[in-house]
Amino acid sequence: MKRHVPLSGQPNFRDLGGYAASDGRTVRWGLVFRSGELSQLSSDDVAKLRGLDIKTVVDLRSPEEVSARGGGRLPPQAKSHPMPIASSDMFAKLIPMFLKGDFSAVPPDMLDSVNRMLVRDFTEQYAGLLRLLSDSANRPLVFHCTQGKDRAGFGAAMVLSALGVPWETVVEDYLLSNHFRKQENDKMLGMIRSFAASQAGPEGEQIAFSRVEGLLYVKEKSLQAAYAEIIERHGSIRAFLGEGLGCSDDGLQRLRDELLE
Repeated sequence: MKRHVPLSGQPNFRDLGGYAASDGRTVRWGLVFRSGELSQLSSDDVAKLRGLDIKTVVDLRSPEEVSARGGGRLPPQAKSHPMPIASSDMFAKLIPMFLKGDFSAVPPDMLDSVNRMLVRDFTEQYAGLLRLLSDSANRPLVFHCTQGKDRAGFGAAMVLSALGVPWETVVEDYLLSNHFRKQENDKMLGMIRSFAASQAGPEGEQIAFSRVEGLLYVKEKSLQAAYAEIIERHGSIRAFLGEGLGCSDDGLQRLRDELLE
């Protein structure tokens, strides 16, 4: 099986199968997927999702993103479950920067803060994702945000952790977004650099590159910031799965028995 599912309208659709868990089993292929938005899919893409028998789509985008970008183009058998993680004030502050071509006020560690926020403020959404995944009637399941790298990236980290996949492997999966989104990221980065240069000259272009590159490409330190927040608040990922996301020992064991082979 291939991890990457090539779609013309979404570069970051991936199968979470094949990863080795700490008990010696591996995640079964074809049951849980992660992705970016599904609103730009072609008819051939939708047919491909139908062929994967996708039954459940968890949409982590905010209502504003859905309104701006459109709902997902889904196969007939798929049911959508909105679990919005709203854009924070940090993202709202980016809009005037983009309009002016001045990115000097973008915090270099912005996505570190976002990942900590996911741990603190959005346990209900990630608990809902794990509840849906725990019901075999909902599988195969895909969860997604807009680019499939931050909100979906943390979601994948929690799904894989719930299945007993070591953290080092979780990080490797997280960083794969840089590979599959490279063409799209570089195109966007080039446009932003050109606009910043026209507005603020070479110095503005360099600032735009350094700050926006840090938003488009995921960094290990951002996911590690989420990990640190989990440890500070709960002491371990297992405790966070229980206290924060409502996963019982029996529930986790059932999930592993059904999703590992």
